[in-house]
Amino acid sequence: MSNLQALIDAISTGALYGLAALGIGLVFGVMRLANFAHGELITIAAYTLVLTWHLGAVVSIVLAIAASVLLALLLEFAVFRRMRRANSATLLIASFGLSFLLQRVYEIAFGNTVRSAAVAPALARSVEVAGMRVQMLSLVTILAAAVLLVGLHQFLNRSSLGLQVQAASTDFATARLLGVRANKVIALTFGISGALAAVVAFVLTVQTGAVGPTFGVNITVLALIGAVIGGIDKLGSALVGGFLVGFATSLLTSYLPSETVNFRNAFVFAAVMVILILKPSGLLVRGPVLERA
Repeated sequence: MSNLQALIDAISTGALYGLAALGIGLVFGVMRLANFAHGELITIAAYTLVLTWHLGAVVSIVLAIAASVLLALLLEFAVFRRMRRANSATLLIASFGLSFLLQRVYEIAFGNTVRSAAVAPALARSVEVAGMRVQMLSLVTILAAAVLLVGLHQFLNRSSLGLQVQAASTDFATARLLGVRANKVIALTFGISGALAAVVAFVLTVQTGAVGPTFGVNITVLALIGAVIGGIDKLGSALVGGFLVGFATSLLTSYLPSETVNFRNAFVFAAVMVILILKPSGLLVRGPVLERA
């Protein structure tokens, strides 16, 4: 593999993990919830894509986003809204429980074997960039991530709802005292996280063409780790942390000897432990993390 191709693939993977980490960081910002069940939002979107792709790309993608957003809102309304006063550890355990429960639900609904379909096969083609062959999906992932990040940045900084989300993320208790409506803001962040999960699901489904009950677990674990080492309390820091983990994982896949490439995650986790020992609050965060009140 050429150095250029390896670099583009690493940037693409980093962008994908960054989007996953951003979805996790959004929810953490307003609820102090590290939502491990985020992986099941990715999984439901992937199932929807695989099962409805024959209806057409636009219809399938819209249905996938709707499924992920609706599940995110359902989890917020049925579970997490009733646990607002719980501490962060309790919320994390609840999200683990939801994750395992939903995986069993997926097994019952779809079977414990993978479902497969050729989702957007045109994106698997390669194009020539600077004399090198690069997969179209990598370029599309980078472009889509850039567009989404710019759009989300504009929403958070230019709209009333976006400013409320930022205020709640910075200091939830003070934001509520100033009139920010908690239910509305929290539901909005869950909805956005669901939409971001659907985008991640689309890219992963194009890559693999198959989905199973634990489809979203691996990327959620790595994205959550990335968000933590970047600084999960800040959206930009969580995004950068997720990007770094994805970037490093992809480069290790490209350059590690074949006999050790299966241990790439072990190298990533070792680096994460060193970072957290030296900088427990995250690489890009100064000061203590604020608690939800």
